[in-house]
Amino acid sequence: MKCVYWFRRDLRTYDNKGLYEASQECDVIYPLVVIDKNIMEREDTSPRRAFFFLQAVNSLREKIPITVKGGDPIDEVPRFVNNLGAEAVYFNRDYGYYASKRDAEVCKRVNCVSFKDHVLVEKGELPLYKVFTPYYKKWLEIPKEKPYPEPDGKFEGRGNPVPEKEDYTVPCATEECARERVMMEDKGSTMLSPFLKVGLISERYVYWNTKSDRVKRQLCWRDFYIQLYTSNYDYLSKGMRKEIKYDNDPRLIEAWKNGETGFPIIDAAMRELNDTGWMDNRLRLLVSFILTKVMLVDWRVGALHFMKNLLDGEFVINTANWQWSAGVGVDTKPLRRYNLVKQSKIYDPQGIYIKKWVDELEGVPPEYIHEPQKMPMAVQEKIGVRIGEDYPYPVIDLNKGYEEFVRRYKSLREKDSYDLII
Repeated sequence: MKCVYWFRRDLRTYDNKGLYEASQECDVIYPLVVIDKNIMEREDTSPRRAFFFLQAVNSLREKIPITVKGGDPIDEVPRFVNNLGAEAVYFNRDYGYYASKRDAEVCKRVNCVSFKDHVLVEKGELPLYKVFTPYYKKWLEIPKEKPYPEPDGKFEGRGNPVPEKEDYTVPCATEECARERVMMEDKGSTMLSPFLKVGLISERYVYWNTKSDRVKRQLCWRDFYIQLYTSNYDYLSKGMRKEIKYDNDPRLIEAWKNGETGFPIIDAAMRELNDTGWMDNRLRLLVSFILTKVMLVDWRVGALHFMKNLLDGEFVINTANWQWSAGVGVDTKPLRRYNLVKQSKIYDPQGIYIKKWVDELEGVPPEYIHEPQKMPMAVQEKIGVRIGEDYPYPVIDLNKGYEEFVRRYKSLREKDSYDLII
């Protein structure tokens, strides 16, 4: 039997369920990648993320012959299948709104065979859960598939190159580099999410090779968000709770985006994001907290900026995280508050991270690095850093901003239920 294997978010040969099954069922396989114009040309597609995807495609080309096409998959995939006279197209399932519609259209035109590969527990294997903890307990009980071996099928393809894109500094985009990340769990963040995003590694492999319960819990969060937010795509735009009236002050938004808020840990995190496409999870919580619950800016503004910059940006996961931070998602404590100074001291006690990204503060003593506005003028003059000139004063009062958020939240609750709209 002649088959097409359609790579999307699974750019690997090892532990690729759909590819392995195709190799067992088909006499010859024609691997296909479509550079999807509907994704590449979207407003929220990060150029750095697109470049990383193309680098991953290139690394895959070194393992098996692949035909690379550009355009709309709804047209390109059926045309490729029919021109070959293939009997079916094999692929691993994707669950987003666009992906689901795209795949449904393709499968109206050609015979499709699809597999669960992107998640460990698929929607429908458990009842729909709206709260994470009970879902997590049940998720742990579900038997997990073991990684699949390398496929041993016969592959044929043109081996043509991928389109050239502006060059960015990104991590090594190979399966081998992805697997090495799992071994880095004892050194802090594994930075696995960009590799999971494009499928250079699977949740399966991570689950069976990590020793960290924290990493497994993060995998569960991914599955939890995907099963919930794809059960009703309206959640992706409207949230799950009624929302306060936002101020959306342009001055505050620009200060936040540019890392010029006067809060060093926030500014360092935003500058790292803008320069590299990466931000640690703890810092994502802090920057989203200050934007939504202190500056009173619509969470969609922050979510869009993240998607335009994040190397690991997944629309469903990013949206869910922003709604959680803004108090309109599944957080059971929607008034959750963070003490920025305390969190800054925990994350970066000596200010090493802050000084790396906020070079204006390089000479600031550790005792003032988290609140430089409290430096005596004599210290400012000695180190040559004047707050208000070389580095801004805080652009907003943290306490007043948060208190106003609480006031609006409680006012909304009095008018209407603020329980989950699910």
